[in-house]
Amino acid sequence: MEYSVSTLKTNTIQAATGTSVNVASGHVLQAPGHVLQTVQASMGDRLAIATGGNFTKVTGLEASITPSSTSSKILVQANLNVAGHGSYYTVGIRLYVNDAHLSDASANDAVYGSNDLGCFMGVNAQLWSNYIRYQATGQYLHSSNSTSQQTYSLYVADGRDNSTVYVNRYHYQTNVDYMYTTKSTITLMEIAG
Repeated sequence: MEYSVSTLKTNTIQAATGTSVNVASGHVLQAPGHVLQTVQASMGDRLAIATGGNFTKVTGLEASITPSSTSSKILVQANLNVAGHGSYYTVGIRLYVNDAHLSDASANDAVYGSNDLGCFMGVNAQLWSNYIRYQATGQYLHSSNSTSQQTYSLYVADGRDNSTVYVNRYHYQTNVDYMYTTKSTITLMEIAG
């Protein structure tokens, strides 16, 4: 028996047989605010990224998701294990989608002066010692307004000294058991609109 209705009002949905209620393949049950799908990418490579002061992509770390509806939002959770070069000070991190800077995820530029660059995350040290490394963590809720694939990635820069940024490692690295290797991740969740 098959029925078709545009609005169904009920207090309980119960399986006719068994204990599972299934949604037909290719269809999505929309419940605003609920997670529809989750994707995670992780990268454990030890990188030394020569930024030259420009925001440069963290290679090997990107996650893609295809929203099921234009009303969905994508919750981006990023964790980047990062360090700067030994005698320098700051690292800026920006969130990109489809290789374009997601400027709404960053603080505004020029807050303290014309050269101030807004970032999604940032870390710093008064000179990076051999054993300083940070886990920068950020979240952003993105309205893509699209059902096309969205690919998220992180870009890093040392704009103060135009130097190298290190990912999943310290700036000083050698083959000993206490130079711990870490992973960085990007997790994406489609939230029903």
